[in-house]
Amino acid sequence: MEDETIINNDNVIRFNQMVIHPYLIVLYPQSEFTQIPLEKGTIILGRGQGADIRFDDELVSRRHCALSFDGQNVTVEDLGSTNGTFVDGNFVHKQILDSDNRLQIGKMVLKVAYKDPSEEAFSRELYEAATMDSLTGILNRKAFMDRSAGELVFARRNNSFIHIIMIDVDDFKRVNDSWGHQCGDLILKEVARQLNDEKRDSDLLCRYGGEEFLLLMSGISPEDAKKRAEKLRSTIERHIFSWMDTIIPVTISLGLVSQEGSNVTQINELIAESDRLLYVAKNCGKNQVATD
Repeated sequence: MEDETIINNDNVIRFNQMVIHPYLIVLYPQSEFTQIPLEKGTIILGRGQGADIRFDDELVSRRHCALSFDGQNVTVEDLGSTNGTFVDGNFVHKQILDSDNRLQIGKMVLKVAYKDPSEEAFSRELYEAATMDSLTGILNRKAFMDRSAGELVFARRNNSFIHIIMIDVDDFKRVNDSWGHQCGDLILKEVARQLNDEKRDSDLLCRYGGEEFLLLMSGISPEDAKKRAEKLRSTIERHIFSWMDTIIPVTISLGLVSQEGSNVTQINELIAESDRLLYVAKNCGKNQVATD
């Protein structure tokens, strides 16, 4: 028997008689993580007193956008907001949302999920598992990409700088080959901890993949961003990494790209440029910062 989807009048979707509710989930800022059940009809998202769901974000308009649930689909519609409504980084006027989409208004990152209410008790644990890198305990790549969208919108709106740093552990293959992968994992965890301790609370840090990390900074000048990048480099160089009573020298190379206001491009373009600059640092001898 084929799967059967039934749309009811009780604000739920029944899939093979399993009740599925749509929820609006706040992904970023992490401190505001919440799940809001969506009823059939239309709600207003915004900063003002008249909004059905209020967000205390200066980049969110008083009546920013509307979410409508017709019993089958959730649709977002921009209400003439000052800073725009974005889905997966693209400005939209009106669009149906699926569970893979990321909705950005101001600095807020949200998603719509359809799920069985019995799952709700586990959602926090699932959220942590979905957003944090299991080895290092910092953000994973996908969570970083989700959260960076609001930072880019803020920089464009306020004509401020955004900075992306690609960070790579030098000669990491040699560490794994010489001391084993357990040692390599310890090095990565300790590098992540040092970087996380040095970053500001407002900065975004993630493990991008393998021995690569990404850091997003805003609200400072390119000169200050370079100073902070250099401090990260020197912190790792000075730190004592040891394995089985053996001191292991560890350094990092960094590629720093800075853009301002209307010149701020999409996050993938910023990452690609920071990656290019990282290889400049590598080719010039490693253990250094390359900037544009």
